[in-house]
Amino acid sequence: MSLRSFPLNKIIYITTCLAVGCTGSGSLGCGSSEGASGPTVDSDLLGIYEVAQYKRSEEGQCDQLSDVDPAPSRVVIYSAPSAENPDKAVMIGQFCDSVSDCRGRPENPPPFTNYLFLQGSDPAGWQGWGIAKAPEVVGDQCRIEIQTHTLTSPSNQAIRIDTKQVLTEHDASEPAEGSNEVTCSVDDAIADIDENSPCTLVYLLEATFETSL
Repeated sequence: MSLRSFPLNKIIYITTCLAVGCTGSGSLGCGSSEGASGPTVDSDLLGIYEVAQYKRSEEGQCDQLSDVDPAPSRVVIYSAPSAENPDKAVMIGQFCDSVSDCRGRPENPPPFTNYLFLQGSDPAGWQGWGIAKAPEVVGDQCRIEIQTHTLTSPSNQAIRIDTKQVLTEHDASEPAEGSNEVTCSVDDAIADIDENSPCTLVYLLEATFETSL
């Protein structure tokens, strides 16, 4: 099974990260650091934040949240040119430990990022998507668990990131001539998300501003 190429305005990323605290976003959207030349995201939310609370639900019980222990101590929000389209910028959220560790993340991004926001604004909120698990083909259906990340700022000194993971199903492509592989489209999976999509997992992060980058 393979994934098709994604449009430039939909940088989707796959992860096999199973560490506690990883929300399931991979790093294909990462590019240069904020300090490098190139486009940047127009946002006042960039900076280093102390995590006030980090919660997640049990599988399939999205209305029951419990504290994650151990929780990340900090999260850094920074801007970077998109690896898929260097003329556009994305906003990245990455867990980190100390202030110096956080400041080093834009220059030396880890193999996996925790959040990547592709569109939005400070007043309206920022949104991004991630693939929680490798797509699964069952019969002629593609099953893909998609995470929707929403970043908002309830006050000038705080941020909130809501992550909802849902199961999507759509028709798989026909195998190409001479191949037995079908293709699952992440674009189709995202387009299928609505209020009736089965929720499989929820994360909540709240953090307060500590310092600029």
